[in-house]
Amino acid sequence: MTANNLYFHYVCAGPTTRRMTIEVGELERIVERERATRRAVSLDAYVGGAPAEDTFTVSFDDAHASILEHAAPLLARLGVPATLFVPTAYVGTSRELLDWDGLRALRDLGWTLGSHSVSHPRMGWRLYDEDDAAYRARLLDECARSREVMARELGEAPALFAYPYGEAPDAARDAVGAAGYAAAFTVRGSTAWDGDPLRVPRVEGEPPEPSLADTPTSFSVVVPAFDRVYMLSEVVTRLASQHYPEDRYEVIVVDDGSRDDLSPIFEDMPDNVRCVRQGDAAFRAGQARQRGADEAKHDVLAFLDADVAVGHEHLWHLDWVHRHVPDAVLLGYLSGYNLHDLGHVHTLDEVRRADVDRLRVIPDRSREPTLRACLDHPEWLDDPWALTYTGNLSLPRALFERVGGFAKGFVGWGLEDIDLGYRLHRAGARFVFSRFAVGFHMTDPDEPAPRNPFRATAPTPETFTGYLENLARLEAEHAGDPVIAAFAARTRSDVEETCSRPHTVGIELGGAASVRSPFHARLHRLVPGGVPPHELYDRVAYAEKVRAKSVYLLGGAPAEHPAFLDVVRRANAVVEWVAMRSPVYPFAAEGLAEAAKDAGLVSVTCEVHAMAAAPHEAVFGPGTFEAFRRGLDRLAAAGVERSARVVLSPATADAFEATLEALAAEGVRVDEVVATSAELAERYAAASPAPIELLDP
Repeated sequence: MTANNLYFHYVCAGPTTRRMTIEVGELERIVERERATRRAVSLDAYVGGAPAEDTFTVSFDDAHASILEHAAPLLARLGVPATLFVPTAYVGTSRELLDWDGLRALRDLGWTLGSHSVSHPRMGWRLYDEDDAAYRARLLDECARSREVMARELGEAPALFAYPYGEAPDAARDAVGAAGYAAAFTVRGSTAWDGDPLRVPRVEGEPPEPSLADTPTSFSVVVPAFDRVYMLSEVVTRLASQHYPEDRYEVIVVDDGSRDDLSPIFEDMPDNVRCVRQGDAAFRAGQARQRGADEAKHDVLAFLDADVAVGHEHLWHLDWVHRHVPDAVLLGYLSGYNLHDLGHVHTLDEVRRADVDRLRVIPDRSREPTLRACLDHPEWLDDPWALTYTGNLSLPRALFERVGGFAKGFVGWGLEDIDLGYRLHRAGARFVFSRFAVGFHMTDPDEPAPRNPFRATAPTPETFTGYLENLARLEAEHAGDPVIAAFAARTRSDVEETCSRPHTVGIELGGAASVRSPFHARLHRLVPGGVPPHELYDRVAYAEKVRAKSVYLLGGAPAEHPAFLDVVRRANAVVEWVAMRSPVYPFAAEGLAEAAKDAGLVSVTCEVHAMAAAPHEAVFGPGTFEAFRRGLDRLAAAGVERSARVVLSPATADAFEATLEALAAEGVRVDEVVATSAELAERYAAASPAPIELLDP
């Protein structure tokens, strides 16, 4: 046994419906309860030792802004030390999360700051393109880089680490040790401990919700089916063999008029698995799911697609969420789902012979960037409904019925689930996401015509006829709604791009940069931790699929991304022209400009604030102009074409015309000018060689 190590996430001043959030009054009650029988100590006690069993600790994960606002004053008043574990990629990326100044304030209040990795991954997941060495290298990078960043920003390397999601497989433990941490913390249901300082248990501090009864949630699992007997058989067999009480769930397969005979699948199935038939040969997934919901007898509806296989513990993962958040719309993970066919898929043969819980994960490309940006909290988003994919979704039947279920009229592939999600959101539903409720999306490489038109090898406007009819149906269901109108406009643009074979494909590397202006976030789209390499490689594959002529890299300082040169090489192999937009200073590094040129980089649109030291350093700080100047020269020496994106701000306005003259003297063309305010844009419009764009506020 060890100390009672309580962990929390977020704190609020009053009543809330937010998941993983505790009211400050309830936090005080819990701490006072602990103090009645135990002594409060810091988690630092595990550095070189361990606290006694009659002690307790308080820690928080994720560096939420509410910690400084609500938890710190309370714990200071009570005289209780506390620890905060920080996922470094997220610091300052949204109003929900603390920035470095906020973290320094906590440090100065006496808090211990530990690492929670860089990007908060599931450390038990091995990705599809990783062998053991690559998997371990990625985990080590997560542990070591976060420690380095915290040392740089806070003046001291952290000694403590908390595993994201509490998941500490051997490879993660090894990485934590190799990175130099003295103690690391998991999440368990008790304080039982074997003495391993790199696997110290913490227990959930939030009080159980009233719905946490002994009886598991009752589920009606609905699977719409249309042909594909070979896949459906695997899906149903796995559902029938769930490690879950048989009387607490049923599986309803709705045959939507299949041309194939599905009955052999069900000949030896248990009594809680059945098939009902609907209509003639068609593909109406929404209506089929509605039929299953109408037939359901249990409290929670769990929708799965007929090509999504799950592990034996799947329903237990759903149960955990629904008992903690009784009114949740639970978005499950879809490994292998990608709007486009880019070659990385789970096949039936792969799934059939595997324990799916040990399969390598293919990131859910269509939702991963959005989910990662909000730290897996869709309730932070304005539009969580856009993530509603009924390939793996569960929600209370009462909530489903309250919003009217699936709308009629959607035929073929797509958008009936988005429509449902939007109506649920308008009704005030709580959207929750789980990386443990994983479904493995299978694809048949030999299928002559994929149902998803985006997956077609050479789609044309005719390929999208049914999908666009569904989009028109969605607009009609919500006529006059500007949110749906905007969604429809973006969707039509995506269809047009897919069919039109765009000349240029942009690849966003995530906005990270070691040297930043005060308005860096307005200039670049920030992605916590930067875009992972495998997502960048998928964008290269997309460029190849649509036969693009060029690739354009952008986002912060792409040349600082670890995969930069590899992305350039891969892009150069499939397009005619590789260009980028970038601050200049990274190319001050010895040999980088030459290496990029050799890899295939043709041109750089240089982010230029001023061509003289004083105004440049007024933006970036003392000593930064030298690296900018050296980088500009090394690009020229390497034979990389240079153009400019000039940024007009109050600090550089007086030098604007001189900057333009200096660029012209060096033969650097000005492609773009952006201003930080409308007043500056208007004042310098006549002097600008290009129309001045206004940065978003």
